[in-house]
Amino acid sequence: MDFSNLKLFQMAMTKMDWASTRQKVLSQNIANADTPDYREKDVKKVDFKHVLREVAPVKVARTNDQHLAGTIPEQQKFNGKADRRTYEVSPDGNKVVIEEQMEKVGETSSQYATALVLMQAQMKMFRTALDKGGS
Repeated sequence: MDFSNLKLFQMAMTKMDWASTRQKVLSQNIANADTPDYREKDVKKVDFKHVLREVAPVKVARTNDQHLAGTIPEQQKFNGKADRRTYEVSPDGNKVVIEEQMEKVGETSSQYATALVLMQAQMKMFRTALDKGGS
């Protein structure tokens, strides 16, 4: 079976590739932290909204009038805040802040690990379904 055709695996692999590329870019930023007039670089975030639009949303169906209607609204809107710039620019014009870059490195590492765990869990489910035990 070719797992690369499954959307979940494609999304996880894309996320892992993105995280790997971002780690390289962030390490270049850190390496150039003392280079005058160096501007930090970053990788554009992966947008999975287009993939999720292709998949039909799962809706709750009441099959009996005695079932509760549920309390979760159909669509929730979350308001995000723009990140505030709390760090200063160095006197030589370098805008790389080591603390900020290390924060991004940790965040990216966490996202990579999450995608990896997702892939491992999916593989374990396939193994369990195929050989009744997943060992």
